[in-house]
Amino acid sequence: MGISIICIIVFHYVEDCGIYHVHKNGWVEFFRNYITSSSVDGFLFLSGFGLYYAMKKHPDISQFYKRRFTKILIPYFLVSIPALCWNDLFFEKTGIKAFFSDIFFYSFFTRGMAWFWYILLICFCYLIFPFIFRVLDKAPDKESEQMRLINLFTFFTMIAIVVQLSNKGFFSNINLALLRIPFFCLGCFIGKYSYEKRPISYGTYGLMLLSLFAIQFRKGSKIIFARYSAAFLNISACILIAILFGKLKRFEKLHNCIKKFFEWFGKYSLELYLTHVTVRGIMRDYGYHTCYGRYELIMVAISIVLALILNRLTNLITKIHIPAIHHAK
Repeated sequence: MGISIICIIVFHYVEDCGIYHVHKNGWVEFFRNYITSSSVDGFLFLSGFGLYYAMKKHPDISQFYKRRFTKILIPYFLVSIPALCWNDLFFEKTGIKAFFSDIFFYSFFTRGMAWFWYILLICFCYLIFPFIFRVLDKAPDKESEQMRLINLFTFFTMIAIVVQLSNKGFFSNINLALLRIPFFCLGCFIGKYSYEKRPISYGTYGLMLLSLFAIQFRKGSKIIFARYSAAFLNISACILIAILFGKLKRFEKLHNCIKKFFEWFGKYSLELYLTHVTVRGIMRDYGYHTCYGRYELIMVAISIVLALILNRLTNLITKIHIPAIHHAK
């Protein structure tokens, strides 16, 4: 999660370089063309992975929903209410109707307002997770598991294709969320393999190599292939990083140092996402474009400070108003 949130911040920097025509060669161009926003897919993959473990340890669905929605909605409203008040009522002056449209994600569907779209997506994934968990967990054998994953992948992909063919404008607004759902399912699937301590198969290594090959054809491809190829590459990187960290354990001091660094970012990944998106949006509105190094560093510094404050406020509200859930966590 720590690596993923860092890559998302880097992607937004690279994206701004393209939006504001700041020509940077080398790694920026490579990142823009091939990696893009695929770390969001890594985020969804890791979420599905972790939720499988959580459900196995605490199978109570009602408590699952309470814990998960509390964890994500409290920080979301703490950030989105002041941020969207400022944006809709003071900066753009679009009015109270636009504010409610934005905060409850209606504008995401109608005009692609995407400040906090990830919150909507992860809430949807939380809603469907017990079903995904049951489908994969109750499979009688490996072949059934794999076929059920393929069916889930196909089902959500077909929904995306139908939406794209029937309403291209609507698809353009929501595809950045819609095309990520299959990788949440994949995370649940790999979570089961990990929970049962199964070894990584040669087939998995083969798919990782295939993802490296497929990424070469990403640029200029149709949106579904482009997003899927980048996502598979990112998820292959997640698996490879896990393997490398396992090998790195023999160098204990180095391993622990690197682990602590990324774990810190992982611990505050949700808060960093929310504060980073908000600060970036405000700075862009005032002409402080984060494609320039000094503004990027200022944005990151402010985001980290606000993320720490947000985490403290969330914990305080949870302890005061929802003590049972906080204890369960």
